[in-house]
Amino acid sequence: MSLSCDALWISEAVGNIVKNALDHTGSGGRINISWEQGAIITKIVIEDNGTGICPKDLYNIFKRFYRSRFSQDTQGIGLGLPLAKTIVELHGGTISVASRLHTGTAFTLSFFHLTNE
Repeated sequence: MSLSCDALWISEAVGNIVKNALDHTGSGGRINISWEQGAIITKIVIEDNGTGICPKDLYNIFKRFYRSRFSQDTQGIGLGLPLAKTIVELHGGTISVASRLHTGTAFTLSFFHLTNE
């Protein structure tokens, strides 16, 4: 599989999401990174079986400096996910999230690779 991108910036975006997964997935938990390349879209999916995101917070998680009042993470300042979103969008992609409390979260990064060939 190949993706035409700035590898350092995409690594930063994926790394920020993985860091959040590590922060919210307990000992013995699972974090999975997978990818799928279709005819016009390449998807990278980062999913975990951690604490999940409160439904009230889902709308806000990509806002700078937003921190959930339910978060157990005391180190972050609310810049990782907004930065990941900006990076993905500057590469012409989209980022989406699906989450259930006490079940886990999945972030999907979708990149279009339309060509003139």
